[in-house]
Amino acid sequence: MTLTHTFALASHVTRQYRALLLLASLLFGLAGCHEATPPPPYRPVVNTMRISLDTETAQRTYPGVVVARHEVQESFRVGGRIEKRLVDVGDHVREGQVLATLDEKDLRLSVESAQAELRAALSNKDQTASDDKRYATLLAKHVVSQSEYDLKHLAADEARSRVERADSALKLAVSQLGYAKLLASTDGVVTKTSAEAGQVVPQGQGVVTVARKGALEVLVDIPERHLKDIKESQAEISFWANRDVRCRAVLRETSPSADPGTRTYAVRYSLADADPAVRLGMTATLHLSEAAAAPTARIPASALLNQGSGPGVWRVDVQTGQLTFVPVTVDHYTESDAYVRSGQLAAGDVIVTAGVQKLDKGLTVRLADAATEAVR
Repeated sequence: MTLTHTFALASHVTRQYRALLLLASLLFGLAGCHEATPPPPYRPVVNTMRISLDTETAQRTYPGVVVARHEVQESFRVGGRIEKRLVDVGDHVREGQVLATLDEKDLRLSVESAQAELRAALSNKDQTASDDKRYATLLAKHVVSQSEYDLKHLAADEARSRVERADSALKLAVSQLGYAKLLASTDGVVTKTSAEAGQVVPQGQGVVTVARKGALEVLVDIPERHLKDIKESQAEISFWANRDVRCRAVLRETSPSADPGTRTYAVRYSLADADPAVRLGMTATLHLSEAAAAPTARIPASALLNQGSGPGVWRVDVQTGQLTFVPVTVDHYTESDAYVRSGQLAAGDVIVTAGVQKLDKGLTVRLADAATEAVR
């Protein structure tokens, strides 16, 4: 190839390169004449519901047990060794029935000793009375002095007092012998035994506990945060043996102090119209019905959001899709729902029910449904 041909080829390549540069600059110029199209706004799809306000009754339940209103701890009025215990737990007893007996040997000896003391006192009384009468005759004849008669007269008075003391001691010994038999003070059922035959018990120690026949109650432990609500709540009792039947209950007694272990308060409810089949020790359930103080709305717990200043919900404008955060007050929770007081909410408002933590104030959303379903 000659030098001329080489220069000609280089000139041709240069012209093509310049043409390409010119074409590229024209294309960039045309692109600069049109603005870039912005992306569409972010409008997430949300699940919603239309709330309804209700003044429905709040329900609370607590486990309990059937107990007697009155329980008597029967005990011996004298100490001694128990010879026999004639009843067991669950036995029905009548007033005056023998529940247990003591060994009477020592008590009989006390009676015999008191009888001997009384006989001696009576003999001494007769002797001093005879002396007093004789010295009175001698004093009238001026055979003895007044002081000698006074001594005999005082001895006679002392002998009469000794007889009275011995007679009282005998009556006490006989009574104590009678106390060797422990008698039921009321009709009822034995709920507890605290001593066995052969055991030595002191005076006043409980041996048998008898639940008085008739009045039955339900003993329930109530947490302290709900203690103030029970007075204004309607109470009903159901039993595990027959859960379909409920009877009316009346609050009778509230413990003045909490249990140190559970920090709950023992509350007793009287059974106003208990079925005859209800027995001591049965498992019971207390149902408390409390009317809501303000209208509440039942919403899914997933609709609640706490941004640091308390719980709230996202309210949606159905026409524009705009979000507004509305604070609410939670009345109570159930297994998956929450009851919130209305506050700034009104019946018919539409709220977001899921994914609330991913939303923000002022965001526009799309509704996944017509938001016409009212909470049941």
